[in-house]
Amino acid sequence: MANKREQTGPEEIGVSRLVQSTSLVQPTARFWSLSPLPLIAKISRLWFAIVVLASLVISGISFINAYGWLDKPFSGFLVNARMVVQDSGLPYWTGVKARLNYPDKVLTANGVSVRSARDLEEVLKATNVGDPVTYEIERDGRVVPFSIAAMRFSRFDFIMMYLIPFLSALLYLVLGFVVFIMKPDEKVSWAFLSVCFFLSLHAVTSFGVVSGHGGLLRLQILASGLLPAALLHLALVFPDKRASIETHPLLQLLPYIISLALVVPYEWLYPVPTFLVFLQLLRIYLMIGVLALLGSILAAFLKSPSRLARQRAKTVLFGAALAFPLPASVVTLPVLGITLKDLTIPDNFFPIPLILFPASIAYAIARHNLFDVDVYIKRAVGYVMMTAIVALSYFSLQTLISTVVVKPILGENADKVYPILFALLVVFLFNPVNRKVQDVVDRIFFRKKLDYKETIASVSNKLASVLNLDEIIKQVIHVVRREMFIDMAGVILLEPQKKACQTFFLGEGPGNVNDQTKDVCILYDDPLLALLSREKKLITKYDIAEDPRYADVKESCGQRFSEMAASLAIPLVYQDQVKGVLALGYKKSGHFYTREDIDLLQTLTNEATVAIENARLCEQMRKEVTVRTNLARYLSPQIVDQIIEKDVRVNLGGDRKVVTVLFSDIRNFTSITETRPPDQLVQILNEYFTEMAGIIFENQGSLDKYIGDAIVAVFGSLIPLENSAAHAVTAAIEMMNRLPALNDRWMTDYGFTMHIGIGVNTGEVFLGNVGSPERMEFTVIGDAVNVASRLSGVAKPGQILVASSTRKAFGEQLRCNALPPVQVKGKSEPLDVCEVVY
Repeated sequence: MANKREQTGPEEIGVSRLVQSTSLVQPTARFWSLSPLPLIAKISRLWFAIVVLASLVISGISFINAYGWLDKPFSGFLVNARMVVQDSGLPYWTGVKARLNYPDKVLTANGVSVRSARDLEEVLKATNVGDPVTYEIERDGRVVPFSIAAMRFSRFDFIMMYLIPFLSALLYLVLGFVVFIMKPDEKVSWAFLSVCFFLSLHAVTSFGVVSGHGGLLRLQILASGLLPAALLHLALVFPDKRASIETHPLLQLLPYIISLALVVPYEWLYPVPTFLVFLQLLRIYLMIGVLALLGSILAAFLKSPSRLARQRAKTVLFGAALAFPLPASVVTLPVLGITLKDLTIPDNFFPIPLILFPASIAYAIARHNLFDVDVYIKRAVGYVMMTAIVALSYFSLQTLISTVVVKPILGENADKVYPILFALLVVFLFNPVNRKVQDVVDRIFFRKKLDYKETIASVSNKLASVLNLDEIIKQVIHVVRREMFIDMAGVILLEPQKKACQTFFLGEGPGNVNDQTKDVCILYDDPLLALLSREKKLITKYDIAEDPRYADVKESCGQRFSEMAASLAIPLVYQDQVKGVLALGYKKSGHFYTREDIDLLQTLTNEATVAIENARLCEQMRKEVTVRTNLARYLSPQIVDQIIEKDVRVNLGGDRKVVTVLFSDIRNFTSITETRPPDQLVQILNEYFTEMAGIIFENQGSLDKYIGDAIVAVFGSLIPLENSAAHAVTAAIEMMNRLPALNDRWMTDYGFTMHIGIGVNTGEVFLGNVGSPERMEFTVIGDAVNVASRLSGVAKPGQILVASSTRKAFGEQLRCNALPPVQVKGKSEPLDVCEVVY
């Protein structure tokens, strides 16, 4: 079958040799288990541990340093190691209010020359909080005097200036660690971890720069210098891995070599002013790194042959659109000559929105099933737009009513009356309109699945009216392909009793003109089926290709996806058991499946699974009717039910078993037949046999046969019983206790009574078919049967005789009286018997 197929990128599954193993290999070892890993992977994990440890140590040192500033006198502004005023600060700080800003340089404080933050700290120690400190500030080549009151560094200052960037730095680290743990040792994971590590290092050391901690300052310079290299590294491997990286892997080191060439002289010269040359070069290099990464993402979005790469690029571009506008506007507006009066945003706040960008990259790397991306983007953008429209409508309506209606009519009293009128408008106009608009917004952006209601109802009606398994499968495949425009769909039914599963695949023929069926032979122990049976959830070809948990079955399961021309497989789960699989190809539009598509597919598979099981149940019931009909020739309906319900396998060829046989015989039946008309006799016997058979069945016995007026019952033949002797004796007692009531009725109706004698024996018998090819009977034969018959023959009316074997099998609880040994026909020695007391 020819299917519409897209071009695939290098990371997607190609056709590979089918693995011959018939069992599912266990998932990859846990992340921390190093023993099964090759040497290169062990080195990779060691470096990861070093990065984690370094992050924790640096974060701890930074936190201790910043915490030491609590309740400490400070100047009301922040400076770096060169005593240049930093833009970081809060609006109420005295230095910020005095309009100190970068690149003002502090020369003296209270007449004392200050060359470092330590010098300024010594001056402030001798000054009371609130007292003015006189500064000489170098600004634009001139020395300008300032008088700025000293302040105390409060807990609020600590939270705003340090804790917020510190937490954002931890979030960067968490993103990098999570991605590496989910996809360990891969190039893209290392590149992303490097970006997150240097971003975190830059953020966590930012306060150290202005607090005078020299070590943290050097670390920030290092982080600033290596961050562009990490961005370039990530651009080389994400969203598409560059072919040059595969052929020349050392190219990944080139960006870091360039960074080191700029960072080393920067570190060496700082704070000598000539370091500014390298600072500018690093800023340019950082811009190149950012543009390279964005360019790589944009190129993948526009022209990558890989569907997954395009979807990843779309995710990251959306994250960039959310992350960059605010920081970029704060940085670029002053450059363009646009100033926002009294608006001071500390640099420390920039990591908050910026974290959305690496978060989107982390999601795109670690998540293979990007079904939701399109929907989430549309929902987010659309919901913001609709909310803005609603807010604008409220404001416009309120303004219109105030200026056009209220003020012209009420004049000076408008301000007094308007609050009451506005409250009434909110209750009777705004709120109803808001509910209507909100309902529209929710239906458009959050409840699109309601559009599938008619489809689900139609499918449910069709499936409910069909009990043919093949027809149900065809209906499911046709509906899925028609409603979702999928090029191929197929259903696989798991049948453990067969070597190969039942399959039905339907897709487009050559030229996309006619649908054609495709034969796909799938063994029951196929690795993909085994994986789906274990996971019990949707799995895509991208999961198989990229999820490290499936590394050991990547080749075999990828081969299966390719052979089926499928992109995803959904298990058909019924009562927590996988009964089959729905395999789907690609959407003809070329788009990914959305969350609404998955919701619809899950609902359809649930409906289909129930319908398939109903059809299977119907087919099983037909088979049971046939089985029941065959067994009914040998067994009672009750025993047949138990055999079918408990799935008892009956060896019709014969079997040896220890059972208890019950014989019941009517005393003087010959004389009764001579005095009763045949129709009355038949009526009496039918009543008698019905009552007695019911008692036998209630005690788990099998009615073997009727021999004239005699009843032959077997206990423990087909249905295993813990104590067949106890069941048989109990049945015999109940038969004797039931007979008086029958005699009372027969005396009233027919003017006569009758009595029975019962013999019970336990022993080994042959259980099986006996007879000729024309007439077979399923019965028991053996000496145990003969003994039970003989005991029944010698039993007096109303007497139950049991052999010694039955007495022993029953146990000490049996109440009976020992009788003299009885000589019976066919036995050379007398039998030990006893009479049951009831």
